[in-house]
Parts: sequence; structure tokens; C-alpha cells
Amino acid sequence: MPLSQRIAALPAYIPSADNTALVDAAPGHRFLMYLRYWQGLNGDAYAAYKKCRPQGRDERAAFTRESAETLKEVCPLGNAAKATLGGIRTRQQALIATYGADGLRIPATSTAPFATGLGNEHPIENGFAFLTPYGLPYLAGSGVKGVLRRAAEEMALFPEEYALTPLPEGEGLSLLDIWWLFGFEGAETKNGPVAAIFDPSTLAGRAFEQTLARLVLRDDLRDFIRVALADDKKTRAYFLDDTEDRRPAFLQRLLADKTFRQSIHTRGALDCWDVFPAPAGDRLVVEIMTPHHAGYYMNGQTPHDAESPVPVSFLAVPALSAFDFHVVCASSRLPEPLRSNWQPLLQRIFRHAFDWLGFGAKTAVGYGAMVTKEAPATVAERPAGELTATGSIRQTASTPTEVSETLWPTAKLTLNPGTGEIKAMFEGRTTAGLKGSEADALRIALGDRANKLKKDKELKNVAVKVSQQSNLIVLLGFAGND
Repeated sequence: MPLSQRIAALPAYIPSADNTALVDAAPGHRFLMYLRYWQGLNGDAYAAYKKCRPQGRDERAAFTRESAETLKEVCPLGNAAKATLGGIRTRQQALIATYGADGLRIPATSTAPFATGLGNEHPIENGFAFLTPYGLPYLAGSGVKGVLRRAAEEMALFPEEYALTPLPEGEGLSLLDIWWLFGFEGAETKNGPVAAIFDPSTLAGRAFEQTLARLVLRDDLRDFIRVALADDKKTRAYFLDDTEDRRPAFLQRLLADKTFRQSIHTRGALDCWDVFPAPAGDRLVVEIMTPHHAGYYMNGQTPHDAESPVPVSFLAVPALSAFDFHVVCASSRLPEPLRSNWQPLLQRIFRHAFDWLGFGAKTAVGYGAMVTKEAPATVAERPAGELTATGSIRQTASTPTEVSETLWPTAKLTLNPGTGEIKAMFEGRTTAGLKGSEADALRIALGDRANKLKKDKELKNVAVKVSQQSNLIVLLGFAGND
């Protein structure tokens, strides 16, 4: 059927069958309640569309095109939705300020599309997470906390791989710190190192065993035992016996006794708020995934290269959108020195999550990647000015106007995964590395290509502008981006 026959299933008291009265409705309301998905006046589901067309090679493509058109109508944020979103984000910023040193706000910018709630039930088979009653996209605080916990576990178990900077006291992040911040998790899960921390046959389990010698020396381990076993006074008294140090015995029992682990339920000191992204361009976008081998996955057939991909449309928040993460800490429940160091420690955890994990759905293929939104720093050995989101140096009053620029038309960008440093190479020459906020801005400017750089640690055939300063070659930005 033609597109003009798509209608929304609206009650009679809502006028206008063609949805013109709902143009200012929030995206979530149009997606969940007012979607023009139904065909004609008989109320047949839009999915029945494919039965109305001749079977053939173009049937799936035509259906996908019209599905995408349906979703495109959902994407814009009307004036009312923008006002509501702005009000929520402003209130969150004002509220976090009232917590003082117990509150932390991390502004970030997405470097790839962000999707969440794709598994929610919906007639088009791909849902999206909108918060009721606002109808705005959001990332649940529980999801944020889960990603941060996984990031912290990776940093604690594999500090050499992720180059964790030691705490001021000279001690790196440990599982005990994670238990204080995020709570103790003894239940078995399927995702992240926590699934295998207590299994010595796994890489994470062996890494945890190697940390035990350091954990038993922590004075706050006795405090944790006191909190963790508050409901079992007899067992608590045994492990806190003043005549013998039984901290090693407590950790060994955690390893050996699954029932004992699952009996411990402690609440961490951190609370993560829901995140409300501000979509770039004030609109969502329609993304396409093309799964292959449907016969193999759904019908048990043998996979082969002759199978055609099946395009599937879904909603996403576009790259370069603004995200604000807010965390509140009940610092009175933390031991020293964690009480005074939780903010810088959590900032490191956020950075790891941004660089290596991502937020939301489809992170394995690059969705949900972000960078911290910081004021670009001026480095003495680079031209005075700031690196803009387009990847070029914005000149300031103190910047020499005579800086000589050279074009490297087919440079190769390289990424140091340990330090996050980005360099450009061309014909045997290499630029000084970009770090911190300058590297973050460069990744934003790369757009979708930033995911390939992160995955492969290099990106070829990139046109960049550089300048020669004494013996130093400075990376100015991408050619054509001013």
C-alpha cells in the first residue's frame, strides 16, 4: 500500500487522522502511542504490508524503506519536547550542585550513535527506551551504574593492560574499593568480569587471586566484614575475632563458598541518575542493521555466502549529542582514604567506560562511544589556541598568524590504547601526540571513523594539516575543517 494510507490508531477524541495535530508530540509519544504504522481504515498491521506486494527480490527492500519512513516521522523534537528536555537537564544540574563534594557531574559528547531499549516490545520489533510520561529518550541510572561497575572491575583486575594511574596513596583500584562504591555482587551473571571473578579457572579469577595478598592488608577490610555480615552476628564475630587476623580466611571463603557469597548483600555508596541526552540537531536518527544468515540463526540451516542481508530499521540518538552523567555518593559510608578520593577515582572509571565499553545497546559494534566534554587545554609546544570539534586549531589573540601549514593528504592516524595519545604519520614523519581533551576533540571530529580507530588502533588515508615548529611537527587538524 502507498505511504499515504499509513495511519495512527488513535481514539476518536483525538482529531486528525493524518497526525497533523500531533506534530509537537514528544518522540516517545509518537513512537509508542501515535505511530502511523497501521494500514488503511481496516486496521491491518503495517507488518502485513509485505503480503500486499508481489513476492520478489525487492519486497524486503520496499518494506524496509517504508518502515524507515515511518520511523523518520518520530525523530524530530518539537518545541514542547525541547522545552521539557531543557527543563529536566537544567534541574538535574541545579540539584547536583546542592550535594557539594558528594555530587559529581560528568558532561560528555557521543562520538557514535547511541541506542537503548532495542529489545522492548513494539510493533516494528525494535523498541527504544523513552521515559514516561515525558516521551524523551533516556539511559536508566541502573544501566549507567552497571557499565561503571564493569569498567571498574576491568581496571582493578587488569591494571597493567589499562594503565591505571595509582591513587595518591600509591595503591591502585581494588575489588574492595568496588565493593564499597558499587556494593558487593555475589550472584552469578553472564556479562563482564564479575561472571568469573570467583572462578580460578578463568582469566578474571586468576587475576583476582593475585590481588588477595594486597587485599588482606587493607585495614578497611575489617570494616567491610562488619557491614557485609551485619545480619549474621555469629559469623561476623568469628571473622572479627581480635585474637587472630581472619581477613585471609574471609577472602578464601568468598572464593570457595558460593552460598556464602550469595548471602552477602551490601549497598554501595554511589547512586547514578537517569541520563537525558540532548540530541544533536534536535532530532533522533534512523539507523539500519543488516543481519546475515537468518536461515542459520532462525531455522538451523547451513550458513553460506549467498544469503542476502535483512535490513532492519531502528531509532538512535545521533553522534555529537550531549550527555550529562550525575553521580551522588554517600561518602559517610566510605572508609578513608576512599572518602576523599572517590571523585577522581570515578572520573578515571568514566574515562575507561567512554574509551572501552560504551553505553546503551550495540556497543560491540561501536554504538554508545563517548568522550568527556572538557575545555580544550593549550599545550606550550603547540600553537596557542584551542582544538575545535571539527578537529582544527581555533586561533586566539595570542596565536601567531604566520603559522605555516602543510597538508598531509594520506596520513595514517595511530592510537596508543594505554595513554589515549593520537599521532599522525606521513612519508616517514610523525607528529607530536595529542592527548586529553585535544585527542577527545579529534575523535569527535572523526565521527563514525573514530570507532575504527579505536578498534584497529590506526586509521589510514586521512587528510590532515600540520605545522613545523623547530624540531616538532604539530597536528593542527583535518584538511578542510576550519
